[in-house]
Amino acid sequence: MLAKIIACQPAAPGTAQLMVRLRGETALLSDLTFTLCNNTQHYLQPDASWSSAPHWFTVNGGYPLASGSGFRIGPTLLDPLLAASSQVQIQIKLPSGETRNTTLQLVRDELLSSGARGETGEYSSSSMLTTPEAPAAPAPAAEPVVKPEPIAPVIHSGKKPKHKSGSSRLPLIGAAALGLVVIAGALWWFAGRDKAPENVPPVQAQHETPATAPAPEPAIQHGCSIDRLNSLNELDFVQSCVQEKLDSDKLLAIIKAAKEAKKCGVAQRLYANRAQGGDTKIALAYAGEYDPQFHQPDECFKEADKDTAAYWYETVLQTEPDNQTAKQRLEELGK
Repeated sequence: MLAKIIACQPAAPGTAQLMVRLRGETALLSDLTFTLCNNTQHYLQPDASWSSAPHWFTVNGGYPLASGSGFRIGPTLLDPLLAASSQVQIQIKLPSGETRNTTLQLVRDELLSSGARGETGEYSSSSMLTTPEAPAAPAPAAEPVVKPEPIAPVIHSGKKPKHKSGSSRLPLIGAAALGLVVIAGALWWFAGRDKAPENVPPVQAQHETPATAPAPEPAIQHGCSIDRLNSLNELDFVQSCVQEKLDSDKLLAIIKAAKEAKKCGVAQRLYANRAQGGDTKIALAYAGEYDPQFHQPDECFKEADKDTAAYWYETVLQTEPDNQTAKQRLEELGK
């Protein structure tokens, strides 16, 4: 199965086309029921949020598109998909009750979210809003001119003015009071000088004997190991594996164990996360799960799919443009 979201013609913000092509079937689908799940095992909801509870969307009005069935979708689906950084798996439910899933491909360079409407004038009417000019600042009110009062001229004479007897005593009284204050301070200083401080000030004690900070408690590690595969839920296990950044061979061993345990969500998400991150060895192995030449049916990968295999071979070439295995397989697959 191939599932791809492509732009409408002409492209319009917030709208796109969902194309689904079922391998071995040519009948046109009149409607489509599906779920969308990201790499962290969360499903898209009608309010554009992601939740661990699956939600089934249904679109109708199918029409022929690129040798498959096309459906027009709006911002409810398109906006959160464009905002998502991880890959998304689409699982469809056929009228017969059979379900199929694959990685949903987005032609991001051609798609526009609904938020682009405000930037592209030809898609909707718009009003030119002029920024109102700021009102001119009022001229400062003229401050009243205060005429200085005439200052009486100072008359210098050879004779000193006479002072009253009461005012002549004030400097003597102030000097005497100041002398008493100085004498009292000196006595206090000499009396307390000989006393040594009995206690070390708290701040000084802290500098002399700094407290030893308690060692941080080690974080609890769930671990990405085969023995944890059944003891952790899928989301926690996948997150542990992503955080540990195992080498390719160890991760392939984990994926193999997940397939054998029928933990298909774990296997697919570990494949997709690492392949999308540029690990060409994982991407080639993931492509091989769908490549008719290497496909081995199991519970997680029930049938071959040339289009999905080609997608992951193309992902390899994005990281290693000269990868001969990917080039050869794409050529033989007719892609």
